[in-house]
Amino acid sequence: MRMRYFFVTVLLLTSAIAVWAQAPVPVAERFITQNDVSSRVTLFSNQVVIVTISQNGVQGFFRRLTLPDDQYMIYLGILQDNSEELKEQPVASNVDSPHTQVMITLHVGPDAPRLIRFSPMATVSLPLARIIGALDDLENLVRESSPSAEELRTWEPKRGDRVELMNGTFAEVDEVHEDGGLVIEHDATYIREVIGPGTWDLVILHVVERRE
Repeated sequence: MRMRYFFVTVLLLTSAIAVWAQAPVPVAERFITQNDVSSRVTLFSNQVVIVTISQNGVQGFFRRLTLPDDQYMIYLGILQDNSEELKEQPVASNVDSPHTQVMITLHVGPDAPRLIRFSPMATVSLPLARIIGALDDLENLVRESSPSAEELRTWEPKRGDRVELMNGTFAEVDEVHEDGGLVIEHDATYIREVIGPGTWDLVILHVVERRE
């Protein structure tokens, strides 16, 4: 009976680990409110960074970016190492700013999850300053990325796929080259345009229709 209970426990634990591994969880998150504007940057365990900006509760900006393996490990290391160095009071002196507040939630480190609230004008410890710097970098990476970069990263183009271009017009994929280059034909003018490898997101905004 005990042996059966042991195997059942191991099976449940293994299943729980598998589910956790498949479902991305937050690593670190920063939420800034300033009057009626709020911004959020979140790094997830699947290497995805999401940035949202809302005004009066209405989301006006949403963009996501998947970090390469090496870049993700660098930021994960910064967050993990500095979270472990955080003392009980990482904010040396706070400033009363009722209309502006920063909230950082850390899901790494010995006290995870840990919530830290402070004013943007506050004096913070060096480990917390490094965490803020890492979150600043991540937010800038996402803001400066192409709005189509994430979608096109997983796109396997085929002849006949229809795309919306950055200039608001539409085209159809006419050729797909082995080196990653594309030839598209514009709807209105029927002009064929060559798009070089690695430059899809500079020309294409969105894949409208994918051929099977």
